[in-house]
Parts: sequence; C-alpha cells; structure tokens
Amino acid sequence: MKIKIEAIVFAAAFIALAFLADAWKSARHDSQQLAATLAAQNSVIEQAGDREKQRDSQLAATLASIQTQKRNVRTPQQAAQQLTSVLPLLPLPVSVHDPDLSLPIPPGETPSTSISIPQPDLVPLYNDLEDCRARAIQNDSLKQDLSDEKTRSAALLHERDAATAAAHGGTFFVRLKRAAKWFAIGVAAGAVVAAAAHR
Repeated sequence: MKIKIEAIVFAAAFIALAFLADAWKSARHDSQQLAATLAAQNSVIEQAGDREKQRDSQLAATLASIQTQKRNVRTPQQAAQQLTSVLPLLPLPVSVHDPDLSLPIPPGETPSTSISIPQPDLVPLYNDLEDCRARAIQNDSLKQDLSDEKTRSAALLHERDAATAAAHGGTFFVRLKRAAKWFAIGVAAGAVVAAAAHR
C-alpha cells in the first residue's frame, strides 16, 4: 500500500513538473518572440527618430538662412533688388523701376517703386501665390497632425513598455507572488492526494 501511495505522489509530482516545464517553455518562447519583435520595432522607431532629427536640423538651417536674408533687406531699394530673386521662375523677366531720388519730391508725396509684370507672367505668378497660400494651410494642418502623431507615438511607447513588463511576468515581486501562489496550490494538491491515499 505504501508503494502505491508513493507511486501516486510521484506520478502527480511528475505530471505537475511536466505541466510546469511546458508552461515555462511556452512562456519563454513567447517572451523571446516578443523581445525579437520589440527589438525590430525599436530599430524602426530609432531610425524614424534619426530621420526626423535630420529633417529638423535641415529645416532649422534653411529657416535661419531665410531670416538672415530678410534681416539684410532694410530699405525699399534693397527689397526691389532682391525681389526678383525670390519670385518663382516666370516665362519673362519681371522688371522693378525705382524712382530717381536725385530729383526733388513734392511735399506730402512719397516716392513709389513700380513693378512691371509682363502679361504672360501674371497667370504663373498668381498660381504660385495661390500655391504658397495652399502650402501655408497644409503646413498648419501638418503641424497639428505631427502633434497628434507624437501623442500617439508616446502612447505606443508606453504600451510597448507595459507589454515588455508583462512578457517578463511583471516586476520581481509580482513574479514572486505568483510563484508563491502556485507553490501553495501544489502543496495543497499534494496534501489532498496524500490524505486521500491514506484512507
């Protein structure tokens, strides 16, 4: 009878160990698969972040150059000279006519500069100005989209960190608590089997 009880306890312990080993192997496989996926995603996220930083630095340099050019133009004459360089490419050249400031100007009048735009240039110039307005509106929309995307990205990073913690079974104390619970269940099951065997 004693050999029968020991065989039952040994078989129960062996089955419990087999289930535990299978659960451990499955959890380890899932953890490794999640770690590989997260590593790949981290690489993608880091590359996107690097590209974004590079674009940001290029944009900052370009905007700084434009601001410097704007600061260098202080007089209407300088603006008239630089105006043709910032206009879009047009079929015919635009001419800027400054007034002759060597002649006396009647009191109360201000000298005016005239710009001659050939008629074939009017439609391309108008189209370019409208495109500029459209790009300004798109720029505002893209800034809002970028803000939303950054918020979404931060949320995804938080979810990823939570998934990583969950894949590792949580914190050390959560894993210890879970292991203690299963140990207690195993002890209780063993006690029940032993008590049943003694009857």
